[in-house]
Amino acid sequence: MPVMSNRLAAGLCAAVVMLGGARVALADRDAGVKAMNAGDYAAAMTELRPLAEAGDAASQFDVGALYDNGMGVAADPVEAARWYQRAARQGDQTAMYNLAVMYEEGVGVGKDLVQAYVYYALAVEQGPPYAARNRDKVKGLLTPEQLVRGDEMVANFKPLPEKRP
Repeated sequence: MPVMSNRLAAGLCAAVVMLGGARVALADRDAGVKAMNAGDYAAAMTELRPLAEAGDAASQFDVGALYDNGMGVAADPVEAARWYQRAARQGDQTAMYNLAVMYEEGVGVGKDLVQAYVYYALAVEQGPPYAARNRDKVKGLLTPEQLVRGDEMVANFKPLPEKRP
């Protein structure tokens, strides 16, 4: 099962968007993290989902983890993978790791060892310490052509921040 962790984003206290010219506070990240730590996952989802929808990678990871683990919502691996994917595209290494596990096992996404290898490799730098072990295990299962393709994808990866409203 993918790893669930608490992620505190320093300096991110609240997200605000413009709606019809009026500033509307979407949610408070600190309140969402506190709710998660207290086990109030429904409240955490209420606070974090608007931030995730607005493009905050740490909140996207957290929302993915809530869906992944069925906390505050029904477990939904497809929805978990969708949120992990959004966070991973922005460079969140923990989301990359969890997404790699999902690709390796075919949970929430189609089984794809090349994608698993790519996300494990991307997670190695700052992700969980066991990402390298998992990357190397999957690497041993790839054909030479798949490995070349995977290595090219890793080399060409550039985090793509989501545009915030």
